[in-house]
Amino acid sequence: LKHSLETKCAVTRSFAMRTVRHLKKTMMPPALGKLIFIAIGTTMWIWMQAYVKVQVTFYGESILKPNNRTVPADFTNSTYGKHETVELNDINVHYVKKGCANEDPGKPMLLLLHGFLDFWYIWNHQIDILGREFCVIAPDLRGYGNTTKPENTTTYLMKNLVKDLKLLIEKLNTGNKKVFLVGHDWGAMISFVFATLHENMIEGLVIVNGMHPMAFARRLLESITQMRMSWYFLPFRHQDVPEKYLIMRDFSFFDKIHKGFTKGEEEAHKYVFSQPGALTGALNYYRAFNHDNDQLKKFDYRKINVTTLILWGE
Repeated sequence: LKHSLETKCAVTRSFAMRTVRHLKKTMMPPALGKLIFIAIGTTMWIWMQAYVKVQVTFYGESILKPNNRTVPADFTNSTYGKHETVELNDINVHYVKKGCANEDPGKPMLLLLHGFLDFWYIWNHQIDILGREFCVIAPDLRGYGNTTKPENTTTYLMKNLVKDLKLLIEKLNTGNKKVFLVGHDWGAMISFVFATLHENMIEGLVIVNGMHPMAFARRLLESITQMRMSWYFLPFRHQDVPEKYLIMRDFSFFDKIHKGFTKGEEEAHKYVFSQPGALTGALNYYRAFNHDNDQLKKFDYRKINVTTLILWGE
C-alpha cells in the first residue's frame, strides 16, 4: 500500500509539474488579459441586452413570467432533517439540520455551503448520509432561498459573507468544537477566505468545484479559456437585464446549466428562484464582487494549516 501511494504521489507530482509548465506557456500579461476580459464581457453584455429586447419585442412580456409552481414536496421531507431560522445581526438565515439530536452531542458539525443559483437543496443527495456521522447544517446563504435578501449590493461583500458564516457557527455550535466546511462554487470561495481568517474554528475543509478567490482573479486575467467560461461576470453586474435573461422562457437558462438534475430537482430550483427578489439576491454576489476585488487583495492570505480535500469534476 505504501509503495502504491508513493507511486501515485510521484505520478501526481509529475502531472502537476507538466500542468504548471503548460500554464506558464499559456499565460498572458495581466494588463493585456484585463483588456481582453473587459472586451469579452462588454460584448456579451451588449449581446444579452439585445437578446432580451428582441425576445420581448417578438414574444411579449409574458416570456418573463415563470410558470406557477407549488412548494415541492421534498421541502417538507423529514429525510433532510429540520428547517430552522436563526437571526444574525442584519439577516435571518434559514438552514436545514440533520443528525444534530441532543442525545448524540459528540458528533462533529459539518456545514454545506452552496453556490450560485443554488440553495440548501443542492445537497439533497448528501444530507441524509452525512447526517449519520455528522451534525449537518445546510444553510441558504445571504440572498438565497428563505434567508433574508438585502437590496443593498454592498452587503454582499465577502467580508459580510464570511461574517455570516462565523456568526452562524457561533450560534449553532454550542460545544465550541472545530467544524468541517464543505463549499461549492461561491460557497468554496467563502470557505477559503473563512479558513484564512478563522482557521482555529475549522477541523477540515472540502472544496467542490470552487477556486480560491485570488487564484480565480489571477487566472481570469491570464487564460482565454477561463475568460470565455466566465463570460457572465461583467454582464451579471448590471441591473435588471440579467434577471430577465435568467427568468426568460420559464428559466430556460437553468435547463442549460442543470442538465444533471432530475425533473424534481429542476422544478425545485425554478420554484425557489421564481420567488420575489430571489434572482436579484443571487446576482448581487457578482455586483458586489466588483467592489470586493481590492478588499480581497488586502486579506493576509497564507498557507492554510487545515486538512483540505479538493474535488473537481467536469
